[in-house]
Amino acid sequence: MNKLIVLLFIPIINIAQIIPDNSDYNQNIIWESVFTEGNAGKVNKGLVDSDGNLAVVFMPDNQSRIHKIDGQNGELIWSITINNTVGFGITEINDNNRVDYIVSGGSGNTQERWMARLNGDNGSIIWNQDYNSSGSSSMFDGIRSTIVGNDGYIYGAGFIGGDESDTIFIVYGGNSMTIKVNPSNGQEIWTAINSQTEYAVSIVESSNGDLYYGSTNYEGDLTLTKLNNSGNELWTRNLYGTEGIIPADLDIHNDIIYYGGHREREGNGEPFDYSSIKIDLEANILWAKHYANPRGYDLEYIRNELYGIKVSDDGVYLFGGTGDENESYSATNPPFESSDIWNGWVLFTDFNGNIIRSDVFCHEEVNTATEYGDLTENGFVIFNDTDAFGDTEVGVMKIINPSLTNNNYNISNLIDFFPNPSSQYINVNIDSELEVVVFDLIGKELFRNKINGRLDISSLEKGTYIINITDGSNTSTHKIIKE
Repeated sequence: MNKLIVLLFIPIINIAQIIPDNSDYNQNIIWESVFTEGNAGKVNKGLVDSDGNLAVVFMPDNQSRIHKIDGQNGELIWSITINNTVGFGITEINDNNRVDYIVSGGSGNTQERWMARLNGDNGSIIWNQDYNSSGSSSMFDGIRSTIVGNDGYIYGAGFIGGDESDTIFIVYGGNSMTIKVNPSNGQEIWTAINSQTEYAVSIVESSNGDLYYGSTNYEGDLTLTKLNNSGNELWTRNLYGTEGIIPADLDIHNDIIYYGGHREREGNGEPFDYSSIKIDLEANILWAKHYANPRGYDLEYIRNELYGIKVSDDGVYLFGGTGDENESYSATNPPFESSDIWNGWVLFTDFNGNIIRSDVFCHEEVNTATEYGDLTENGFVIFNDTDAFGDTEVGVMKIINPSLTNNNYNISNLIDFFPNPSSQYINVNIDSELEVVVFDLIGKELFRNKINGRLDISSLEKGTYIINITDGSNTSTHKIIKE
């Protein structure tokens, strides 16, 4: 079968970057946790599982560490370390009425492709598999990301024969690779190698069971490859006009693919912009847009590096970090941290790439780079590298997206309430009629009431809740504790 790279000329590409009109700073956080015990390492991927809990994989030297975190309160449930591996990706699998996790990456001194299945209840290893390939000791392999297909099998995307080890960042010199694996024992069913591209970044599945992965070549356009679940490649196509974009992630929604990465551009500080590309299943670009500078600093210096993209029925989420690394530049713009302190940046857009809201996040006023994110009901979770309480620690934040809760979150400093904690009533210091909406920590609405100075919480179970209080034009959000 002859395989051709097809060049598609699609003129709907924005060259200039889009800058948010405003960005909120550390707003709407339900909880945040920083984990400092054990060896520190770069955060690579995280997820919100179907039980509402979180799992994150990070990468100390010659180790993969995985934390499972309680989605209600941010407390650690369990942690496991797998030696002599590098952990790139993590995916939920739920085929035994139990949430388990597939961890993927590389193993051994020559970094062979590797996966492991973890028992979600306690973190124990169910199976642990290497997938060896031929090559010299300076050629490295890895499985960057995985999905569980509609047929129940595991599909992974990555590379064979790359020129660098121990990094989730894009490496070149090898070939894109996809693999199909039996979820019960980790046995390899097939591996497909694509010599036309150098690195398969992420893989998604369409409604009819076809697989698509995003890939790239050094100093070339991004590419999209289609294959069936038997591993037969159907085509590889260039995405015209995307040269200079470093790919990071893919997601699919209603059979439309969203491709995320960051684009290098000229500037004294080697700056980057977020890049978001909307593609149909024939690799036609519907639009490509670039975003930058949520904190209002000099575009010549600010690096905006996108590492995750997620799509829901409500819109498109872009996850990454923003900061500068040029020693000759440092600026401040309150309330944000100085330009040379990295912050997490979450951008929420509609399906046409128009900005709905922009949020910047930071742990303890120190370097905090968001490496990935996932979605919850009415919000999202971000997984951060942070220097809070150490160096390259794991930081996690759970956040409500106010755009999804029918309020504008213009926080009013006039509203206060007491006592808190309380077992029955909370008093509000405004006598006029207010509407109060009560959410649990997952973001689920529990009830809403009109009140005049007092809120009855006696029906709630003991715990922490989020309340929104509005007078019709201003909205305030608060945490309350039911004793």
